[in-house]
Amino acid sequence: MRFKKFINEMSSQKKNGITFFDIDETLYKTFAKIKVFDSTNKLVKELDNQQFNTYKLKDGEHFDFSEFRDASLFAKTSIPIKKTVNRVKKMLKAIQTKGSQSRIVFLTARADFDNKHKFLDTFKRDGIDIDKIYVERAGNIQTGTVSEKKKKIILKYLESGKYQKVRMVDDDITNIKDFLSIENEIPESTYQNIRKFYKDDTLGKEDMEFYGLLVDDKGKLKQIK
Repeated sequence: MRFKKFINEMSSQKKNGITFFDIDETLYKTFAKIKVFDSTNKLVKELDNQQFNTYKLKDGEHFDFSEFRDASLFAKTSIPIKKTVNRVKKMLKAIQTKGSQSRIVFLTARADFDNKHKFLDTFKRDGIDIDKIYVERAGNIQTGTVSEKKKKIILKYLESGKYQKVRMVDDDITNIKDFLSIENEIPESTYQNIRKFYKDDTLGKEDMEFYGLLVDDKGKLKQIK
């Protein structure tokens, strides 16, 4: 996919876009494990980020997220996926240059880290202006699958009415497919907010654009339809 197509709303102030980037295996190669214990606190399994996205607890099992919340481990071991990181930098620069109201959100399955500043400093270390990006932590939502939690957060942003182009960049196909289903679930109140924001009473579902972008371990994008 050509990069210019990826951010083409920047050429016009008429249609703002919002892009949700996953972190683990999308922006960074990461090594934290989520441990699964049984009812006797015996270790059953250790899951990486991709395995956690689809793992369903069996009766008596519970997760241990201690590594997933360890900001020092994240800072020491995470390896930036250069293509994706560079894409974020270019998008931020384009948004600022054009004075657009488009935005980028990092949307992770993780919950709060044990050291917020150490976690955010990792992005700064790699040249990402994290002060211009908000990190949404789907792990703070107590119920639902990872994809359901991410979907709930995205719908919250769309309620503002500011965004007509919506993208998700993620390494998990389930997250992408659930994201694309949002197109058919947007309430009328959101369209009302869009019409109000853009001062155009003709805007509706047909004016919204959704792009699901599956990323591989080298940062290459594939559009999912």
